[in-house]
Amino acid sequence: MKNTIEYIREVFGLDLNITEIPKVQVNALPFYIANEYNFWESNLIDRNIVFAKKITAEHFTPDQYKKQLELLERHFNNPVVFVLPDIEAYKRNRLIQKRINFVVANKQVFVPGLFIDIKEYALKAQKQEYLKPAAQCLILYHLQKEPLNHFTYKQLANVLQYPYLTITRAVENIQALNLCTIEGTKEKTICFETGNAELWEKALAFMKSPVVKKVFTDDEISEELFFRSNINALAFYTDLNDEKQIYLAVHQDIFRKLNKKGKIKKLRNYDGKYCIEIWKYTPAILANKQFVDPLSVYLEFKDNTDERVQLALKTIIRQQKW
Repeated sequence: MKNTIEYIREVFGLDLNITEIPKVQVNALPFYIANEYNFWESNLIDRNIVFAKKITAEHFTPDQYKKQLELLERHFNNPVVFVLPDIEAYKRNRLIQKRINFVVANKQVFVPGLFIDIKEYALKAQKQEYLKPAAQCLILYHLQKEPLNHFTYKQLANVLQYPYLTITRAVENIQALNLCTIEGTKEKTICFETGNAELWEKALAFMKSPVVKKVFTDDEISEELFFRSNINALAFYTDLNDEKQIYLAVHQDIFRKLNKKGKIKKLRNYDGKYCIEIWKYTPAILANKQFVDPLSVYLEFKDNTDERVQLALKTIIRQQKW
């Protein structure tokens, strides 16, 4: 799926976060379909999408693909896009004539039902820029853990546990939004020229909730790799009453590994003892004991209209030692 993710980013300028669909959801499909595809889910421009990646080289006829598409969309109750191996141009044209959603990496993408949404999203994206996950994590670390002023890129990579190239892009992203400057030529360092309170105010407009998606389960979970989040964390930092629902945050890469190893089973989209929040950046880097950091909690709830929640968020900001 890596080539497909990169191709969609190149074509539409959209970052695609995907999660493999648990086998338990796939087993209910007809055997001839379950054996032909691996299934992944993602959120694309605020719409849930299922990608069906064909794992064999031999292609079906357009009519067969059409019937499978209809069956899969009924099963998953979401739009389905086939991720296909290389296929001749004339055969792709036949799929287009049948209005079958498909992607052939580095060749063509055809998702007619989403084209209008994608175009509108692209126009909005041109008007509003945001901090990338690693860039947002870097600023939150600087504000809450320790000053990162005049750290070299290598030092930043060691502290934040990101690859060097990711840190380079993150700092360039922060600089492009006029939130920092870069000093040096051979060995570059990051420089924040404002105090933390002012940096937070300026950066807030470019920050987003760290949560990619939420899933639920009743299966017992070892919480060692997770951190309490959402209302559990908000209640920990403020006087807000906690809830019985257990919220656990985990980075999307760790979630994929746990899911693949069968450590997390029987997932569903609603209701369960545990609500697992899949995050864009690693909660562990910023965590306070077994709770996610307060500023990430703020970002998750900042658009919540509940007056009690808004009062709790004001408490979080007042407690910050800028």
